[in-house]
Amino acid sequence: VKVVNMTCGLIIILLSLVSALEASFIFDTADVAVTTGETLELKCGVKQDFRYCVWENEKGYIYQVEDVHAGVHAGMRAPEDLTDNQCGVVIDSIGAQDLGAWTCKVHLAGRTLVGSRNVGKTNMGPCDESFVLLGQECYYFHESSHKSWQDAREYCRSMTTLADLAVVDECHELALIWDHVIMYHNATWHWIGGSDLGQEGYWYFVDASPVPVGTPFWRPGNPSDDGNCLDLSEPYGYFNDYDCEKTGHFICQQIFL
Repeated sequence: VKVVNMTCGLIIILLSLVSALEASFIFDTADVAVTTGETLELKCGVKQDFRYCVWENEKGYIYQVEDVHAGVHAGMRAPEDLTDNQCGVVIDSIGAQDLGAWTCKVHLAGRTLVGSRNVGKTNMGPCDESFVLLGQECYYFHESSHKSWQDAREYCRSMTTLADLAVVDECHELALIWDHVIMYHNATWHWIGGSDLGQEGYWYFVDASPVPVGTPFWRPGNPSDDGNCLDLSEPYGYFNDYDCEKTGHFICQQIFL
């Protein structure tokens, strides 16, 4: 199965995803106790041939391991021992911007191995139960039932007084969310919190902020007057206007004042 994900103009093709628990994947998911200024080694390896591997931190910065090992990224280098640690990297002096989740992605021929671990945080963030931290925001991915856009919104708002359908107004945020959908939810379409219900053709999120226009957000040719509510469409993760009464999965976001 081919899945294409738009990440700020960069097309990444993921042929398939498998669990980080696969025997050929060598990755420790335990939290890393480290404070700023200390050296951090992140280990990641595989017992078979692979095409390439990358690390992505909580803020969405991506580091191709081959570049790190070649000295392209200042302050990052290859570990001394690469045995079963071909994708390992060392950060010489951890900064506050380096704290949080780090994800290793090893691209094989026909599949991708993915593992994440938490660096330097005993609490992954302010998210309520059932919400997950992606970047700096907390999201809930509802998969157990299908709901219309309005029913989905009411469900989100019932979870906590500070929740609503997701506001996705940054390209990096869109990439994080759709990558999560690909990895854990089979790339099915999801309602998010945009609509033009207030005035036809004028798209706003539930927080009254405008929905971004054009690429890389919208599916080519959209909005197309197919509906008045916004979803992330399968299999590419583009914005799509859809009939608000159609039922599907949805994404809630915890709002912080």
